[in-house]
Amino acid sequence: MYRYILLCACILRAGISFAQTDTTAAGKDLQEVVVTATRNEQQAGKVPIPVTIINKQQLRSMGAVLLQQVLAEQTGLFITPDHGTGVQMQGLDAQYALILLNGEPLIGRTAGTLDLSRIMVGNIERIEIIKGPVSSLYGSDALAGVINIITDSKSRQGFTSIDSRYATNNTFNANAETRLFGKRSAFSASAGYLSSDGYTLGDGAGSPTSAPFRSLTLQSRWQQDWSKQLQTSLSGRYYRQRYDSYFQDTKGTVDDIGKEQDANISLQVKHTPNQDFRQTFRLYYSRYHTQEDMIYRQNKAIYDTSYFTQQYIKPEYQLDWQVHPKHLLTAGLGYVRESVEATRYDEKMAFNTGYLFLQENWQPAERWNILLGGRFDMHDQYPSQFSPKLSASYRFLPQWRVMASVGRGYRAPDFRQLYLHFNNAAVGYTVAGTRLAKDILLQMQQQGLIRQLYVDPENLNELDAESSWSYNLGVQGKPFKSSHAKMNFFYNKVSNLIDTRPIAEKTNGQRVFSYINLKSIATWGAEAEWEQQIGEHFRASAGYQYLMSRDNELYKLVKDKQVYTQDKETRETRALKKSEYFGLFNRSRHTGNFKLSYIHTRLGLDFNARLLYRGKYGFADENGNQVPDTDSEFVKGYATVNVAAAKLLLQNRLRIQGTVENLFGYTNASYIPTLPGRLFSVAVGYTFNH
Repeated sequence: MYRYILLCACILRAGISFAQTDTTAAGKDLQEVVVTATRNEQQAGKVPIPVTIINKQQLRSMGAVLLQQVLAEQTGLFITPDHGTGVQMQGLDAQYALILLNGEPLIGRTAGTLDLSRIMVGNIERIEIIKGPVSSLYGSDALAGVINIITDSKSRQGFTSIDSRYATNNTFNANAETRLFGKRSAFSASAGYLSSDGYTLGDGAGSPTSAPFRSLTLQSRWQQDWSKQLQTSLSGRYYRQRYDSYFQDTKGTVDDIGKEQDANISLQVKHTPNQDFRQTFRLYYSRYHTQEDMIYRQNKAIYDTSYFTQQYIKPEYQLDWQVHPKHLLTAGLGYVRESVEATRYDEKMAFNTGYLFLQENWQPAERWNILLGGRFDMHDQYPSQFSPKLSASYRFLPQWRVMASVGRGYRAPDFRQLYLHFNNAAVGYTVAGTRLAKDILLQMQQQGLIRQLYVDPENLNELDAESSWSYNLGVQGKPFKSSHAKMNFFYNKVSNLIDTRPIAEKTNGQRVFSYINLKSIATWGAEAEWEQQIGEHFRASAGYQYLMSRDNELYKLVKDKQVYTQDKETRETRALKKSEYFGLFNRSRHTGNFKLSYIHTRLGLDFNARLLYRGKYGFADENGNQVPDTDSEFVKGYATVNVAAAKLLLQNRLRIQGTVENLFGYTNASYIPTLPGRLFSVAVGYTFNH
């Protein structure tokens, strides 16, 4: 740890870093406009909800290629390698975070996780992050928060840019983007290509840690002002990826070839008859498809093959009505049809949801801003859900304000938890969705495949949606002229947590699993961020999160001395003490970041360094007591350092950048496969202004 402290001291002499908080600079936070928190444009300094904004300049300065690299450096966000690369917010898993692209949801989750590696940042203008439930506006999956990736720009400057980057592991990235403007129209298009040879951690036996892959992303948008009152926007995105992996089987090497496609199209029509009234119609369609083929390398025999296709269509209507200078009413209604066809489902499945939302933005006085709203979702597979939220902010000093909010979030049972029918041929276990579990058990009993029932099939219950109540209290302002600080306290309690449970034992000794509403968990803690401008060229920022988490049912057993562990000294079995209960797995109590930069606009220089620290967290349950309580069950705390330097040439049209990620080459092959070691890259980009 001393070498990281020493490095920070050395870098501090060289410069100060940009802050990736909710401002682009310490003095400009009141001018930043956000849309995600309220579904309409408002100044970030007035929205009564903490918002983190990452702009295009920050993305370029980092030298990031994928979204996961950007989010990993934000206070309170953690990248989790669980069925893809997801993001954890306020201690809640990736399945509870909603990922939006220009306000519309991205689909294609695996076991609840939407893989962030599908999203390149080349054409992103800004990213808005809302922590805490936003189900009152966005419905299911927004229980932990929302991350909105915005590619639309308010600038009317036309340009064409091309850039390429080469990095360790034979990783190559190329991007091209153009924006053209007419008198009443705007057109943009972009293309991004990324390929890599992957990497292997540890002894390299079995299969690569990250397989070689190639991916392509195409995106375009056409905006037209037909009149002062009527505007339309048509946009589309296409993503394609192929990976080539392998693994060892008793019969030889098996080649694992996977293909992934993600396509969506969105139409938006805005009608503004006068300055106090606006109505918006949106139509969104998305399709996600994967195909995986596993073939023996020697004889080309098929080991396994599978596919997954998900489709999503959503028409929506929204109105914004300035009823009074102090009252802005936002209301809307919509319909979602979601379907899935897959190898592991007996037939095509479909969900249908109708919803209504209403929000009142009331500013009773200049210093006050109050948001009150709610959303009602009517689903054909589970009971209807109502998600209210109340947020308020009060500016008690010219440069200081306090914010508070309380809201309910929910997450609907997915297709997997309701309709999955999977038999693992290699191991021998079975997983059944709750809608099919009863019939599957009865059928297996008739075939003589069940040795013991853990539950009566008649007692298998319908799943309810997971729900939460969340509370946030924060303060933010300017301690000094060139600084910005904020602190937020949060508490989340999730009920009806959907968990996997064995419901029967098969004659082969393996089990049949299904899903039930059982657990209740809670996460709470505090986040603090500080940004400081020093002189004309230097900037520094720091962020810290303290997080506590608890499985409420398990913690009650610990208090009742019904959870056991082994004493370190005597090696005897004893009851686990309350003070020894660490919390949920994969949650660190202490995390932080420190960012330093030097920016000299006249010379075209941009240098920055970022130190990221994550405290120890539980990973394994070796003794089966569902609690990380021994040293071998924890991942030790670690730090990584990323640095980047860029130079602008030819009147700022040519940009050359070099980066080093994970400067000290920290790896943990067993527990952190997303850290491949030290990575070098060099990038060159050129911009033609129209």
